[in-house]
Amino acid sequence: MDAIYHGIVKSRTTGRAVPNAVLLDDDNFTPIRLLRTNDGIYIWGSPNEAGPMRIWGLNIVIAEEVDTTTANSGLVGDFENFTELKIRRGVEVKISDSHSDYFIKGKQAMRFSIRAALCVYRPAAFVEVTGLTT
Repeated sequence: MDAIYHGIVKSRTTGRAVPNAVLLDDDNFTPIRLLRTNDGIYIWGSPNEAGPMRIWGLNIVIAEEVDTTTANSGLVGDFENFTELKIRRGVEVKISDSHSDYFIKGKQAMRFSIRAALCVYRPAAFVEVTGLTT
């Protein structure tokens, strides 16, 4: 948790940003979620509750694969103000039953495509947080 806080501070000072999210994968979030006190009480709430998905006031976003350069790391940043998803072409859907024996078996093949880009306007507003243990 300390490494995440240092990432928040670096994003504020170096990137001149107000971070609003932390991206972590399941392997890096699990030890944080399972933290306990010396008495065995879960810090992040009882296992029968969903628990807070926030750390240091920021939303935690669980991503299957956080693309960072170092293992046991995450990403802190101001995604709201310094990123934008530009869509060049909307979702294109194609459905066909003309593959192999799909027509006879009543099956359909579907293909979806989109042309989009994630624009990052201030790279310094994003900090790779390292030192997360699993």
